[in-house]
Amino acid sequence: STQSRLSAASDVYKRQNSHPVLLIGLAGCGKTQLCKGLLREISRKNPDAFQYLVINFNYYTDSMYLQNMLEQPLEKKAGRQYGPPGKARLIYFIDDLNMPQLDPYNTQTAIALLRQHADYGHWYDVVKLSLKDISNTLTIAAMNPSACLLYTSPSPRDRQKSRMPSSA
Repeated sequence: STQSRLSAASDVYKRQNSHPVLLIGLAGCGKTQLCKGLLREISRKNPDAFQYLVINFNYYTDSMYLQNMLEQPLEKKAGRQYGPPGKARLIYFIDDLNMPQLDPYNTQTAIALLRQHADYGHWYDVVKLSLKDISNTLTIAAMNPSACLLYTSPSPRDRQKSRMPSSA
């Protein structure tokens, strides 16, 4: 049943520490509803432990907009450390990850910001040009591969530079 799948997904995600999750499926298969149901269930069962924020991407989403949205629920902890209020974990749900337009350099700045956060756990304050370490956050994203502007497969040259295995 849908409820048992939702419960199983909830248990797996709560045990999982910090790896981002990407759901890929065709339009109408229920990615968004599954994630929203999962987030409602997690925050209902543990309101002090989990919060969530839904961010919908569109063609015009860029890194400035995304960073503004990501920072809204965060508070300064100490030094350059930022996180959700209290000891809660904040789960970002990014819907339609594939939608932002490509810039003149064939990149998507919003996705580059998400990648920086996933890889390094920080991003930069665009006004002060200082580092902001972001803690206690998790990311779930959903996308439709058939409407994809997103390029994810590294070229053989990039694999060689980063010493990635050729099967990656």
